[in-house]
Amino acid sequence: MTTTNDKTKVYNVIIMDRSGSMWDIQKPAIMGFNEVLGGVKAAKEKYADTQEQLISLVLFDTTAIEEVYWNADPEIATHLTEKTYVPGAATPLYDAMGRTLTKLEKELKDDKNHSVVVTVITDGYENSSKEYSLSSIKALVEHLKDEGWSFAYMGTDHDVHGVAVTLSITNIVQFEKTEEATIKSFKKERRARDRWYAEESHFDLDCPNASYEEKLRFRKQKAAHYYDEKPEEEK
Repeated sequence: MTTTNDKTKVYNVIIMDRSGSMWDIQKPAIMGFNEVLGGVKAAKEKYADTQEQLISLVLFDTTAIEEVYWNADPEIATHLTEKTYVPGAATPLYDAMGRTLTKLEKELKDDKNHSVVVTVITDGYENSSKEYSLSSIKALVEHLKDEGWSFAYMGTDHDVHGVAVTLSITNIVQFEKTEEATIKSFKKERRARDRWYAEESHFDLDCPNASYEEKLRFRKQKAAHYYDEKPEEEK
């Protein structure tokens, strides 16, 4: 078995809906994403001894599937603004997920010491993908979960649980389409990432010579409980 004792590369991937219906929560969505980005920036400093943080933000609608930044150092990742997050058009959810996940998987093919968490944020149903189908995305998500990737789904204004489960995603946050509820859900996402970084760091410190297989087993177990938290943690 191969052992790994260098820093773990942590890939923070956020795939965020920019379709027209997101206008209703444009400002809180911007504030919420920036909250999450702040958490990634803080984690870079807090876990500098064990982790290398990288962040990707993909915004999608039918005008473009845009990589705002890709595997970027969080220190240089810019906050969203009303000029850089302008909702419009329809919802190619499958294409956004398919392109993002396929690209990252290829880039990580030869890297055995990485940890990936993907969060999908949307307020509506898939309605315009041309490259990927539901079945192909579900198969891709299941394959990557077997590789130790964590997946989360944040949604509003549609059958959030039903859609997430069809995509084989079981870490789910459903929120009302209000400013207060939107911001609260993004804070929950930040807390989930904070726990995720801490668990990863503790494992690396406790098991510095863990094999790839041992790390994979740990990450698969952790992935199933991404949003689990104690009542006192909720804010």
